[in-house]
Amino acid sequence: MDRIGLAAALFTEGEPEQAAAAAHQALDEATRVDSTLVASRLNTLLDAARQYRTTAVDEIRTRAADLAAARPTAVAA
Repeated sequence: MDRIGLAAALFTEGEPEQAAAAAHQALDEATRVDSTLVASRLNTLLDAARQYRTTAVDEIRTRAADLAAARPTAVAA
């Protein structure tokens, strides 16, 4: 969860390459956690990555969206 936040923060700070690397690690770990808080953080990550259009970021966006869809949440954390 903290790694997802780090990746989102790096996107927000204008560091898409570092953010993509951090996001890959975070998403690898997030696949093992079934939590509404993780689902909420994934949505934050998707929002932060929205402005970037690179292959690496598109891959992150796809992975995060797929993972978020598998863990729908009715509660914003």
